[in-house]
Amino acid sequence: MNVKQDRDTRPIVFVKMFILCAVSVLGNILLNYLVNGIFRLPLYLDTVFTAAICFSYGILPGIITGIFLPAILLPVKYIYMYNYSVETSWTVYFFFICALGEIILICIFQKKIKQKEIDFFNDLACKSNIFQSFIPVATHLLVLAALDCIIVSVLGGIIGYTAGFFSVPRSLYPEDTFLLGLLRNNVPPLASAVLSRIPINVVDRFIVVFAGYGISLLYRKWLKR
Repeated sequence: MNVKQDRDTRPIVFVKMFILCAVSVLGNILLNYLVNGIFRLPLYLDTVFTAAICFSYGILPGIITGIFLPAILLPVKYIYMYNYSVETSWTVYFFFICALGEIILICIFQKKIKQKEIDFFNDLACKSNIFQSFIPVATHLLVLAALDCIIVSVLGGIIGYTAGFFSVPRSLYPEDTFLLGLLRNNVPPLASAVLSRIPINVVDRFIVVFAGYGISLLYRKWLKR
């Protein structure tokens, strides 16, 4: 009987999951446009909802949300929302490597915090020791945010340096201010490309990880209904 019920509910779960993936892609686009396009803040928050999907359902839905669906919508996003030229908009595809690195890292960490997360959920349901039980989860999330900052900075720096080396057309990015300062102080170009991203990524990866985790709690609750 239980097996039959699982089979009956499985298509509903997949439909709900795909809906959340689509909603998350739109959430990433709108949030990033709000932060960059309207408030002009030098932060990359276009993976908050991707992180939420990864925390909730793992690597495949994360890739669908963070790479597959955005790749389809990318021309619309950058040409019509950010006024990129056609020549420069396609170069953004290179930075999907950063998104893939982040997705893999979050999914690895999600497995590591599984038991601590279960303890937190049990205390949350009982409404007892909530803060104390969240500390181990928060500690892992802080480590994840730090590693995420390093990985995204290194991968983004290598991509940016390579694009510059081959004179690939590109638009201006928030980290270019730090990049010019480092180059003027005779820091090697590759190291400058990596280091210039760290001040921004320290802030936005912290937001991505903790906000993504918070949203994932809502996602999992909705999926169980």
